[in-house]
Amino acid sequence: MTTQPLPDVLTTREAAARLGLSVTSVQKMVQSGALQAWITPGGHRRISSAAVEQLRMTREQSGDTAYRTPTERMRVLLAEDDEIQVSYFRTLIERCDYPVDLTVAPDASVALIQLERQRPDLIVTDLLMKPFDGFHLIKMLEQDPAYHPIDLIVLSAMNRVEAQKLGKLPDWVTFYQKPVNPERMIGYLDSMHTRVIKTHIAANKIC
Repeated sequence: MTTQPLPDVLTTREAAARLGLSVTSVQKMVQSGALQAWITPGGHRRISSAAVEQLRMTREQSGDTAYRTPTERMRVLLAEDDEIQVSYFRTLIERCDYPVDLTVAPDASVALIQLERQRPDLIVTDLLMKPFDGFHLIKMLEQDPAYHPIDLIVLSAMNRVEAQKLGKLPDWVTFYQKPVNPERMIGYLDSMHTRVIKTHIAANKIC
């Protein structure tokens, strides 16, 4: 049997099929630069077959037979004391087509302890919690440069103007008012996951 040579370039759909990912996920990887691609004169996106194969083979070489695609696990820390909100966030996580490790802390003090145990890629926090609220968590994150690379989302029933009357919200904090549009949150998580993959590719540490 003669093996057909691989094409030099792939469509987005072909790359997604080869990697075992959704087309949307591949599109986000292209936009972030995690996959080499270009636009044809006709306006069609084409992806380097070599880049796709490199991602796939890296997974194989790691010895992971369950996953042979670049589905690097993303770590999320949720600081929230409302069980309904926690359950809602879990349902959003379940809609992601990549693995997410979610840790839940009932207030800022527990969140800071979890931070030291395992550094997350993303922190999502409510503001009004007891005994230590989200403003306390933001203050601690801002004071320690070791925490600066971690993305932070604030979820609050208040709007940003109302929240700023109670405490400091630095410009680098992403703020969403509850109830959060699920597609908006999933879009943020997708973008965050793409950055996680890109970082690990650059460091040659996909595992």
